[in-house]
Amino acid sequence: MKQYTLEAAPAASAVEAKNNNKSTKAKRILVGVDVHLRGYQAARKVDGGVIGAVENCRSEVELLLHIEKQRQRAEQVVVVYEAGPLGYTLYRKLRAAGVLCYVCAPDGAVQKRKRRKNNKIDARSLTSKLFNYLNGDKEALQLARVPTEAQEQLRLASRQLVKERKRLGAEGNAVLLSQGFGSWSNWWRAKAWAQLSAIVPQGLQERLLIWVDVLKVLDEKIAQAKAALARSCSGPRPKGVGALSQVQLQSEVLDWSLYSNRRKIACLAGMVPSEWSTGDKESRGSITKVGVPALRRIIVEMVWRMIFFQPQYKPVQKWLEVLRGPNPALKKKAVIAIGRQLMVDLWRLQTGRVTAQQLNLIMVTD
Repeated sequence: MKQYTLEAAPAASAVEAKNNNKSTKAKRILVGVDVHLRGYQAARKVDGGVIGAVENCRSEVELLLHIEKQRQRAEQVVVVYEAGPLGYTLYRKLRAAGVLCYVCAPDGAVQKRKRRKNNKIDARSLTSKLFNYLNGDKEALQLARVPTEAQEQLRLASRQLVKERKRLGAEGNAVLLSQGFGSWSNWWRAKAWAQLSAIVPQGLQERLLIWVDVLKVLDEKIAQAKAALARSCSGPRPKGVGALSQVQLQSEVLDWSLYSNRRKIACLAGMVPSEWSTGDKESRGSITKVGVPALRRIIVEMVWRMIFFQPQYKPVQKWLEVLRGPNPALKKKAVIAIGRQLMVDLWRLQTGRVTAQQLNLIMVTD
């Protein structure tokens, strides 16, 4: 009778192969994180594989531990999450730990089209976009400019108080409008309040006075903050730009060297024309207004001062007839056109591409 024996070698080989696979690190693990105050959902993609199950982390500490585990399993870990109210603290902690991290602008276009959105879908979508971005599709993610902590504090100093004053002022104005007293600009200030006191009923006055006291304190704080920012300005600047405007502009741009061409820096202020062209037909319209609204406001204020202090500036000379004309709509267009060129020229000046003499600008120092 033929004897049969069990061979242990194949089983041992299989176990050894399995152990080898465990010890082999992946080349790259991509992690897309949907960030919220009470939880973090993290999706993972290993090399070219499919996106795995979404990990639910209840805190930032738990998320950091999860990412540390991924670092042990791969040669490189790349993380992406959307900019939001939690700011850039997670980004800074990951970069300090040696993890490559990106922060992108929120984009829910696909979810809106499919009418399906939840945290897990968002995390998986971010992971997929990150994979496409790293493989050459630079349009897959719209990356946010991450400021340093010092830059962020400077930007908060120029934004926060004004934003709060604007909000409270709008609430008081809405009350006046709803009660039939019309719309009042800066209604809490002395001159406007004296006029309102003569026509507004006593009960409504008492309600508005609560906001008046707060708004006056905000006015004082804003004046102090502006004076401090103006004192921090150093170095030469174009006459008419203003020390405060120069500091505010720098706090919004962050780093002039981030922008490689004139169109990118103009896009930051939203001062490029919209376009709807196809085939041989070209159609350009009003400015896109993308980018940073505060930056556009600063540049427009600069333009009006440049018209007065630097009439020899070439863009001002180009639009001088329109600026002297009676048409207010054309004047606005001229100011935007000058502002776009001023933004580009300031970028060229800050990055050393041209000199003030070449731009025909008068420079001043305080």
